[in-house]
Amino acid sequence: MVTTEPIWDEDKFKRRLLKASKLFFLFTIIYSLWIAFIIIGTYLLQLGNKWAALSLEQWILSAIALISVIIALEVILLLQYTLLRKKQLQPEKQKQSMFLQGKHVHSFTIPLDAKGGIFSKTFIVIDESRVLNLRYQMIPPNDLWGQKQ
Repeated sequence: MVTTEPIWDEDKFKRRLLKASKLFFLFTIIYSLWIAFIIIGTYLLQLGNKWAALSLEQWILSAIALISVIIALEVILLLQYTLLRKKQLQPEKQKQSMFLQGKHVHSFTIPLDAKGGIFSKTFIVIDESRVLNLRYQMIPPNDLWGQKQ
C-alpha cells in the first residue's frame, strides 16, 4: 500500500466551502419561509396555535437555534480555510533533498533536534522512489567530550 501526503488544493477547498455555504443559505431560506407560513397560518388564517405540530414560540425558538448553528458552522469553515491558506503561504525552510541510489531520502533523528555525538543510521526502503533514514543517537556529545567547566 502506497501512502502519500495529501496535497491541499485551494481551488477544490474553495468550491467545497462555496457549496456548503450555498447549502446552508438555501436551508436557512426554506426554514425561514416555513416559519413565515406558520405565522401566516396562525394569525391570518386563524388555524390555531398547534396546527403545525409545535407551537409558534417553539418554531421560532427552533429557527433561532438553527440559524445560530449555521452561522457557527460558517464561521468554523471560514476560519479553517483562512488558517489552511495562511499555512500554505508561509515559506517553509527549504531542506536540500538527499538522494541515495536514485531514491529520495527522508531523515528522522531520535531524539528530535539531537546535535553531535555518535549516531547509528538505519536505512529503510519505503517504496521504489523513497528511503527512510533513521538516525538514533547512541552516545550524546556530553558523554564523549565530558562536561565543560
